[in-house]
Amino acid sequence: MPQAHADVAAALASARADLDRALERLQSLSDDDHQRFSYSVHALHNYLMVVSTTLELLRSKLTASDRDTRRWLDSLKQATHLMMSTARGVLTAAPNVVPTLVLETGSLVEIADTVSRGYSDLAKIKGVRIERRLPAKRDRVLTDRVAAGAVLDNLMSNAIKYCAVGGTVSVTVAQHEHDVVCSVRDQGPGLDEADQAKLFQRGVRLSPQPTGGESSTGFGLAIAHDLAIALGGKLSCTSVLGHGSCFMFSLPLLPEGAT
Repeated sequence: MPQAHADVAAALASARADLDRALERLQSLSDDDHQRFSYSVHALHNYLMVVSTTLELLRSKLTASDRDTRRWLDSLKQATHLMMSTARGVLTAAPNVVPTLVLETGSLVEIADTVSRGYSDLAKIKGVRIERRLPAKRDRVLTDRVAAGAVLDNLMSNAIKYCAVGGTVSVTVAQHEHDVVCSVRDQGPGLDEADQAKLFQRGVRLSPQPTGGESSTGFGLAIAHDLAIALGGKLSCTSVLGHGSCFMFSLPLLPEGAT
């Protein structure tokens, strides 16, 4: 089983590297085509990473209750639907395709815990520690678990990508009066005012460089921002140059007694 797990991880890493190289080759396309294809390919990349995380959970939880197994399989199904929706946008040349979301009662705490644990192996390889500060009390939000997972997947990926080797990535979830916020904080180079003004714009590469030589396409945060808005939430950032960045993903809390 450990060798099989290593083989799966290696295959996923190779697929991710191939996709990044494909994005770089898209530079030869016209500006409009490059924007559309690069955005769509990166969106597929994010959803595929959610699929891979869910598959790993299925592999490790084959003896779990039917309820858990059914929930994870539903996540796989929805991730596939999101990929198909994005692909249709490419094939029909329809810009800004809005994915069909499956909204159901969920918990941002549980989603954050699942996504952050999915990055444990990558963090260890880079020498980065993941610190989780998750409340025991579960929040209740109306969300699409896969789309919310894709938002946090991007934030975790970036946090580890830009965090200093040997540093810490902190994942915190806190409830406020009307919403719940998941904060992902890194110990990276931080962003100056010029970079912060360009956050969430498609295809914009910011000044900081990944600390481990990883690639950066400039589309991940734009996709995360679009998904956060589609879910009725927000994605924001605070950063101080030289002192890291903190990205905050918030969703409205369900009112007490709501089903």
